[in-house]
Parts: sequence; structure tokens; C-alpha cells
Amino acid sequence: MKLLKAQEMAQIDKETIETIGIPGIVLMENASRGVAEVIYRYVKGSSVLVVCGKGNNGGDGLAAARHLYNLGYEVEVVLTAQPESLKGDAKKNYEIISKLPVPVHVIDSEERLIELYELLKESEIVVDALFGTGLSKPLEGFYADVVDLINRSNRTVVSVDIPSGLSADTGKEIGKHVVADFTVTFAFPKIAHVFPPACENCGRIFVTDISIPEDVPFLIGPERYLLTADEVLFTLPPREIMDHKYTFGHVAVIGGSTGKTGAPCMAAEAVLRTGAGLSTVIVPESLNQIFETKLTEVMSIPIKDEGRGYFGIEELDAVLKTVENGKFSTVVVGMGLGNHPDTYEFVREFVKSCNLPMVIDADGINALAESPEILKTKETPVIITPHVGEFARLTGKDKEEILSAPYDLAAEFAQHFGVTVVLKSGRTVVATKEGKVHVNVIGNPGMATAGTGDILAGVVGALLGMRIEEGDAARFGVFLHSLAGDIVARELTQEGMKACDLLEKLPSAIKKIKEIEKNPSKSNSPFVTELREIVGV
Repeated sequence: MKLLKAQEMAQIDKETIETIGIPGIVLMENASRGVAEVIYRYVKGSSVLVVCGKGNNGGDGLAAARHLYNLGYEVEVVLTAQPESLKGDAKKNYEIISKLPVPVHVIDSEERLIELYELLKESEIVVDALFGTGLSKPLEGFYADVVDLINRSNRTVVSVDIPSGLSADTGKEIGKHVVADFTVTFAFPKIAHVFPPACENCGRIFVTDISIPEDVPFLIGPERYLLTADEVLFTLPPREIMDHKYTFGHVAVIGGSTGKTGAPCMAAEAVLRTGAGLSTVIVPESLNQIFETKLTEVMSIPIKDEGRGYFGIEELDAVLKTVENGKFSTVVVGMGLGNHPDTYEFVREFVKSCNLPMVIDADGINALAESPEILKTKETPVIITPHVGEFARLTGKDKEEILSAPYDLAAEFAQHFGVTVVLKSGRTVVATKEGKVHVNVIGNPGMATAGTGDILAGVVGALLGMRIEEGDAARFGVFLHSLAGDIVARELTQEGMKACDLLEKLPSAIKKIKEIEKNPSKSNSPFVTELREIVGV
């Protein structure tokens, strides 16, 4: 499902109305039905106050008030503008509601806010239909006061399309805004519904089908989507009777330095837990005994390091020869390598010279910060898995700038350098060199613990080693990793989980995905779907 900005949604609406020929008032009718259905199915209470602005969002609210009245609710409407200022479909819905026994209170000045205060006290549910997705500047004065009253009312708040005061185009909070318990958006989720902190003000999010034809969105707007189960199903290759361990890939994990042997171990274990046939760590010889002790199914190849406990440029030829002579299908490099300048030089030269598909993580990414142009030289698939700090070093951009638009910046980098980017944060973004972006909304804050990124690198490396196309490998890897994290959180709590717990639950996550492949879940309503239902797990 597409993930849109306000202008992109406006373009889709325009195309639907002007080219397809579905009148705007039909789209508004469907939108308002969705609002009423969510309230009817999920919200407790029988008295509703619908607070409307003068634009189309207010028109949606006026139409929703009619549907709620027809469903038997005690409904009253607050209009925050003079009726004569209404236009188009909003005006038409005002004329309709005016003919019904639904009180409409015009409260359009600060002097009349006491009336709103009294009406809020008498209602159980508040529908916020003040401003829609077109808002781009902070609320001030009268409307800021209206928002304050709604938030202080301690009533259940249902926002129409987006909580008023938020901008649809960013996860940032641009000013005072409604804090909703439920948000009913139309056709597609918007950026603010997904990215924090804005999304934390939306409550439970529902998406309503407003009858936009299926083909229209794919002709308009960027290739930006939610990462859903539908996107990752049937990614894993089938297993046949005569398959052997090399059928599913042999992954080389290159990493480790003194004090950081755990990182490559977790990555290498994740390789096997994801289904690869073989996993081998290539490590400094002076640390090899640690790896031999820690690992059982994973093999190790020690490279002489003169007792330094890290890889430097002196080890480059030996590592390259080991990789070239081994039956490896993919290399995962970077976990726990350390930040010695000599190590960084080793990484840069290794990336230049190695011709296998590659996942670059952690210190491997930091090593490329001085010369990311190396990535342009690669003819084989490359997936990089930076967190925001590593991506800041790699791009030279400020963290705040990255967090303000990670989907755009990841896509820009991926296309410019010809790689797949997995930009890790609370909302991980997967961007491919073709310009397609997917945003992951599963997973949980308990995964913000040391080692989970190493495991993700191993998961993605395993998939790439199975000769899965790089974009599919990155998307499936991110989804699988986050799903395992959610399974752990349910069983052990977010606070109690550690990275290795994810290793144990990767098979459970794979099993869950295979169950969905056999029995795809369906929404309880084809008309209104909760965001988590759309994601599919």
C-alpha cells in the first residue's frame, strides 16, 4: 500500500474526479461513512460532538454527523466558520445536515469558546474535523484554543484523516495539534500516520476505501510504500528433496576485534537461523579461540594478524584469497571490526576488490564514510544497513535532517550509488537503486539493544546468499527481523529482551510468514481496515 504526502493524495483525488469521473462528493460520502463505521464498531459512547472546519475536512465531518445520526447517536455539530464561507461539497453537506434535527452551533471566535467547552462536557465522543492533510503551518489563535479544549476535554477523540494541527508530510510536530484516540484516514496512510513523533498522536489508525480505482495511485506519485506481509510472501526459495547445504548459500561473515567478538558471532548465527546452508566467520587469528568456543554450527577461518586483534591492510590479501577460494555465495562485512584507521583502509580495499554480493554493516559503513564513491564501482549487489548515526557519517548530513525525511534521503542515496539501503531506526526504511521505498512499521522499542543490528545484517546476508534479488532480500530481512522482535516482546517483554532472543525466534517468524502464505488473512471489513491489519501480522 502506498504511503503518501498531502500533495500526492491531492493529485490522486484530482485524477479520480476529473479523469475517472467519480464526483468529489461521492469520495466525501465514502470517507464519512468510514468515520462513522469506525465509531460504530470500535468507540464506546452514544453522544457525539463533531467539530468542523470550513474546508473539505469539515465537509467530511458534516457528512459523518449525518451517518452517525442515522445510526442512532445523539449528534451535535460545531462549525468553526460562518456557514456562508463554506464551498463545494462541504457546503452541500452543511445544507443536508441543516435539514435534519441535528443541532449545528456556529462557534467562530474566542468569545464563544465557552459554548464549545460546555458542549464538550456533554459529549462522550469528539470527532475532530477541523483541518485535514493539507495543513502545513502551525495553528494559532482561535484554532489553537479549539485544539486545546478538545485535548483537555478527556473525551474519546476520533480525528478525520489526520489529527488537526499535524502536517501530513512529516513525522515532526509542527505546532499545537489534536491528540487522537482514533484516526480514520482515506485511501492511503500518510507520512504523519507512520513516522514518530506525529504518529504517536494518531491513536489507532484506520484506512477507509473511498472508491479510488486501483490503477490511479500507481500512475501518480513516487514509489513509496508500507512494508506489508504481501510484499514479502513467497520470497524464501522452496526446498526440494535433492537440495543440499550449498543450495541455500554459504555466507562469509567478516568481522571481530578485541572486545567485539560477539557481533560477528550473532550475525553468523542469524545466517543459519534464516535458512542458509553454511555460515563461516573470517576472523583475526589471535581471536580465533574465542570464536571456536562460542560457535558450534558456524565454522571459522582464522587469518594471521600478528597478535593485533583486528584486521588491517596487511591482512587484505589473505582475506581476499580466502573469500575467492571458498565456496561462498555472499559476504557480510563490518560487525565488530573496530575503528582503527588501518581497519578502515582494509574495509575500503576489500569492498573495492571483492566481487561477491555483499552486505555492509556497522564499522564497515563507517569505514566508507570518507569515500562512499567506492560503492559506485560495484557491479555485484550491495546492501548497506546503517543506523541513523552511521548514515549521517556516510552522507555528511545532520541526524535531524535525516530523521525529518529518511524515506527521501535513503532513496536519493540508493539511486545515486546504485545500492540497496536499509536505514535503521524506529521506522526502518528500505530503498532500492530503482527508486522504490518501503517503510517498516512493525518491530518495537525493545529491539533498541546492542546486537539487533548485527542479527539483521546476518538475516539479510543469508537471504542474499540464497540468491534472492537484493531488494527482496532487504525487504524480507527487515520484516522477518522485526516480526521476530515482536514475538520476543510478547513473550519476554520489551524491557527483558536481548539480541540473542531474536535468534531463537527467527524460526517462529518464518513459520508465521509461511502460515500467512497458506492462509492469507482478510480484514474484518473490506471498507475500513486497521493499519496493523494492512501490514498483515
